Amino acid sequence: MRLVPLLAVLLVACSVEVAPPPGDVVAVPATTSSTEAVVPSTATPSTTTGSPTTTIGVPAAGTTPTGVVVPVRSSAEGRYLVGTPCAAAAVVAAGLLTPLPQVDVLLDPGHGGEVETGAIGPNGVREADLNLVVARKLAAVLDERGIGAAISRGGDYRMAIAARVELAAALRPALFVSIHHNAGSIGPADEPGTIVFHQVDNEASRRAAGLAYEEMVAAFEPLDLPWVNSFEPGAFAAIRASDERDAYGVLRRNDVPAILTEALFIQNGPEAEALATDEVQDLEVEALANAIERFLTTNDPGSGFREPEVYDFPVSPTGGTAGCEDPDLGT
Repeated sequence: MRLVPLLAVLLVACSVEVAPPPGDVVAVPATTSSTEAVVPSTATPSTTTGSPTTTIGVPAAGTTPTGVVVPVRSSAEGRYLVGTPCAAAAVVAAGLLTPLPQVDVLLDPGHGGEVETGAIGPNGVREADLNLVVARKLAAVLDERGIGAAISRGGDYRMAIAARVELAAALRPALFVSIHHNAGSIGPADEPGTIVFHQVDNEASRRAAGLAYEEMVAAFEPLDLPWVNSFEPGAFAAIRASDERDAYGVLRRNDVPAILTEALFIQNGPEAEALATDEVQDLEVEALANAIERFLTTNDPGSGFREPEVYDFPVSPTGGTAGCEDPDLGT
């Protein structure tokens, strides 16, 4: 991989639209945890819906030889300037980049890499691994339903929030779904502690969150598990006390409808054991697939909405670029 300064954008001799910076996405084999979780087949998500988003023949995004999906910032002389997972820039020969068609949904497995593992369950399940397993399974199910999907992080490496958002800006999906599993201060509860965050000022995002919450709770409630929660479950916005904007950067900085799902508590031993099985993973996947399909094809309003939660503390120290090392782009 060859990193170049952003000034390299001046190489552009042709007239193209440059996507706003942040790097993003991948389709590399998922890593397994030390659990019963089974990573789905190596098939990359199909993205057959729609046609490639281009400006004068330049794709909006593409897949590198190593399976990393990157947004294209500009083009000149048979080369593309692309954004990387660490939100840096790299030059890729046009012939090495497989154009990515426009998709309906961009699936974003949260966390990644040795440092940003996310929560770790008592059974050793890393949230970053579980998020990726669910995203890959979900992409396969959506493909079967004729819904085009791409995955932002397909391997175990860090990915900056800026990179995730740039990919969304390049692909312009109808919905961006950031996949997570919950952790935090917990106490006993009578129902699954599932939460879906939506953007504070986006009605499409709010509706998608309500549909995702509705479907996931219906799928999880029959399970015989000792539930826990932190905040009251539901579909709601998390806002910063300082300015009442979205607390989570991946929602605040996204200009497409976006939601962030927190399905079950990986921190709770019984729930972590359940999440390590194909059976419960598949319940989550089917629920999210149903919600996405309903979002795209119906006017269903969703349910489980409640008032915003005001955060007077930073939500997470992760998602930045300091110390971030990009994966091999194969260039």
